[in-house]
Amino acid sequence: MRMEEAGAARWKHWGRALVWLACGVSWFAAFGIDIPLIRGYFRPSGFRLAADLACFRDNGAYLGRHVLTAAQSAAEICTYKYPPPFLFLATPLSWFKPEADFVLWSMVSAISLVCAARMLGLSWRAVFLGIAAPPTMLCLSIGESGIIVSALLLVALGWADVAPVAAGIAAGAMIVKPQLGLLLPVCYIASRNWRAFLTAAVTAGFLCVLAGVVFGHSVWLYYLHEGIEATHDTLAAPWPQLDQHIMVTPYIFMHSLGARFSLASAAQFVATILASLAVWKLWRNPSTPSRLPMTLCLAALATPFACLYDLSALVLILAVQGGMPFVWFWIFSGFYLFVSVFSVAPAALGLALLLWMLWRERGESEHRGAYPLSNGFA
Repeated sequence: MRMEEAGAARWKHWGRALVWLACGVSWFAAFGIDIPLIRGYFRPSGFRLAADLACFRDNGAYLGRHVLTAAQSAAEICTYKYPPPFLFLATPLSWFKPEADFVLWSMVSAISLVCAARMLGLSWRAVFLGIAAPPTMLCLSIGESGIIVSALLLVALGWADVAPVAAGIAAGAMIVKPQLGLLLPVCYIASRNWRAFLTAAVTAGFLCVLAGVVFGHSVWLYYLHEGIEATHDTLAAPWPQLDQHIMVTPYIFMHSLGARFSLASAAQFVATILASLAVWKLWRNPSTPSRLPMTLCLAALATPFACLYDLSALVLILAVQGGMPFVWFWIFSGFYLFVSVFSVAPAALGLALLLWMLWRERGESEHRGAYPLSNGFA
């Protein structure tokens, strides 16, 4: 009997070692992609920002000099890829040199995620893992907005029960990149959190009007015409395109299998409806186990346009809960770009598997009477 127990302990020890080895290998694989991306900014002609960040920097710089008359000219320089309120974040970049912009954007992104995590009472260990995770490192390396949006999403969901006004403000501020907040109204209505719902609506409306006042009302016309069309073109372009490899949605999975735009869109519509129904069920009961990580996972599945670098909030919350869901997502996200470049884009399947793991742990928690992360607090 003792020999059997010793053998089981030995296998458990080696199992943990293999898990940590797999996590380390996947992290170095992901970091191996990030380094060339950063090095690519340093060119003989000078420092050059990543395309999206440079785009909004150029838009903001032009609009800052020609307020109320420059929407069309700025759109011709670079299409508005996000709703005009995003310009409140990007325009200050035009005040500094590109090198300083990259550093400042990275610092603001990281600090916003740390602040959101600490506001929810998450441990420093979880914060470190969230910052070091492959999705976050990718976002930092390409100067994208996913970390900032993740911070807003954490507050919008994690503070919904205890500080609905603050949660609503964060939810409304997600108008800067609204596709990741599609399920927030469902969450608030399902939980009858009318204060958060109304605050979010007022905040989003205020930011939309303010963007029209500051940058000119015509900026909205060009975004609705050219910006949405640019998003459609990115999704409808034949697989594989550079921008498509980093997407993680059911739409892009179907598209990578050869489905046409209409069929892939239909699959995404079904996924969005199912995700909405699942979130409704989760948020009807405030003590639902693992509600926050499951909602964050469903948020990525509910939109046709979400990327790997948008999942910092998810990996941070998984770091709090630990266990196989965290290990699985860490390894999967570390190797995902290699998989999507050389085959299809199976992130939707990976997220579905993650949901199943969380659902199983939810059942075990109910059986034990434990409710981890039911309301977003560690």
